[in-house]
Amino acid sequence: RHIYHDMPFFRSALLVLLIVITVSCASREELDDTDRTQFFSQTQTEVHFDFIEHDVFPAAGSLYNTNGNFVGSCVLVTPLIAYTAAHCIQLGDLKYAQFGHEKLLIEIQLIHKDYFTTGDDIGLLIFTSASEHTPMPIVENVEIIPPMFPINTIAHGSGDKKMSKETVFRYYGILKARPNEIIFLPLKTTVWFGDSGGALVYRDEEGNCILLGIITQFSTMDGKIYECGARRADNFNIYDDIWQPWIAK
Repeated sequence: RHIYHDMPFFRSALLVLLIVITVSCASREELDDTDRTQFFSQTQTEVHFDFIEHDVFPAAGSLYNTNGNFVGSCVLVTPLIAYTAAHCIQLGDLKYAQFGHEKLLIEIQLIHKDYFTTGDDIGLLIFTSASEHTPMPIVENVEIIPPMFPINTIAHGSGDKKMSKETVFRYYGILKARPNEIIFLPLKTTVWFGDSGGALVYRDEEGNCILLGIITQFSTMDGKIYECGARRADNFNIYDDIWQPWIAK
């Protein structure tokens, strides 16, 4: 079933941060590109990433604000809908998304209803017209991925589209205390500002990218990044009663 066939019903039904938590010396940093934290210096280079054009993996898109400035990343999940991090919506003053060489105007912005209470950092964007590109398939159950399995990011950290190489990130798992969040380990380097809303994927046997989660944050201790996080994409959907309209203040 495809939501773009049911848009009149869906729109009428809808009416339409990474949250920084500091405990002692540990903190979690949001990854939008609007307010960079200078304390943590990180450069994403060709050593750990393949820099790619917009039309490579076009379902992994980028977000821009009303001034045309880059804000963050997003992932096309139906021709009319993309996921992103809720804090990109909150902070971004978003206007359009780019997938490949096409630019789609954003009509409706939604965030998880628990974003401001529990920090469930997932958002949904509905476009004024359908994309010509194939949406990214979503894994049925993230927990089939074994610990330390190699995974990849496809996102726009610092504004450049890139895919991480196979040795860079490893899947760690889902913590009981954070059941909606994928923890992945930055063995070589880390996600960075502008990666928020991007795709955390694994490659299937045919080499296709399968969406595991939406990149949201990294965690630091004593000034060093020790883990990265993504909102898992398998335990909610676009029809769930979890969305609330975002109205910019």
